[in-house]
Amino acid sequence: MKYVFILLFSCFSFISFSQNKLSAQSRVSLVTIAPGTELYSFFGHTLIRVYDPDTGLDRAYSYGTFDFQTENFYWKFLKGTLPYSLSYNQMSDVLNYYAQYENRTLREQVLALNEQQRNQVFQLLETNYLPENRYYQYKFFYDNCATRIRDIFEKTAPGVYPWEKLQQLKGLSYRDWMNRYLPENSWVTFGMNLALGFPSDVKASASQACYLPDNLEIATAQGTFQNKKIVEASLTLFEAQPNSPVGFDPLGPVPVLMVISGLLLLLSTRFSHEKALLYGLDIALFFIYGLLGMLIFFLATATDHEVMAYNISCLFLWPINFPLVFWFAKNPNQSLWKKYIRIAFWVAIIAALIAAYFYWGLFLIALPLIIRFFFLSQFYSK
Repeated sequence: MKYVFILLFSCFSFISFSQNKLSAQSRVSLVTIAPGTELYSFFGHTLIRVYDPDTGLDRAYSYGTFDFQTENFYWKFLKGTLPYSLSYNQMSDVLNYYAQYENRTLREQVLALNEQQRNQVFQLLETNYLPENRYYQYKFFYDNCATRIRDIFEKTAPGVYPWEKLQQLKGLSYRDWMNRYLPENSWVTFGMNLALGFPSDVKASASQACYLPDNLEIATAQGTFQNKKIVEASLTLFEAQPNSPVGFDPLGPVPVLMVISGLLLLLSTRFSHEKALLYGLDIALFFIYGLLGMLIFFLATATDHEVMAYNISCLFLWPINFPLVFWFAKNPNQSLWKKYIRIAFWVAIIAALIAAYFYWGLFLIALPLIIRFFFLSQFYSK
């Protein structure tokens, strides 16, 4: 009986291995999906296609999948502890979804990998798909759908990417690359830049710039292995119809913050004698900015989002300004509060100028606070 069990086990193992082995006619491709119009799709997407006509296999493996049904989903998302995973779907379903429902271009690069390398890619994906391996902690800049695929190709074909020669992928920071995909006059753009700290302003190497699917596609097109181009064919699986151009949003952050700053400047100069009006205005202003400052401070200090650490914005969105406003706005001439206001003004303007060096919109966010600090520290103390 023992020998029968061993024989059966060996047969099942052989069958399982055979089912997970690609034929000589198989191919492995990098598929790049163009950016879409929704926030989650702004940066595009990338996946690995494994196609084997002998077995009918045609899978699209995708990193960066998450489940909305995860317990405490929003809290884990905010904390940076939401588990992401590897998943796969039939390529026909993927093509239909992005073509018919999202109208996003799909481009395929068929890779000139030998049979052993194709099987290595396939086995790596299958191993990563095991329940004990498929979940990981997603990092937008460091560990996402594109960087994981980059690492698989580098492991399968060492030296495939000529990083030193990819000059077009050098010279920009993580933040700079991100902003290339974001609309200028957008609350999302301002919010994302506000939340990022100094780690996002590190200059990304060519390899690190491949956290973006488009950059990984560019690097792959230049890749070589054993003096041969790694891409043997480039195909467009679907060409999206052009979207209607987005007009200027009058309710976007640029006009709204400019109007708020202008009104504060006007009210501060024309109604300096209306102490009650300006006191109420300061309470409202510092309450809103105080809550925002608390959120940014929380993201910078109490989450697993490394790129949000060391955030200069915390200095002009200083959280304790909100509770203290009840005193310094009502008594701006008292010696203690006069010193506090003047220090807060200079800290805010210096921090805003530093932040603006990395992203100009951050100064615009700080401008209403700077205006009120200026008048509280200079105008009313005369």
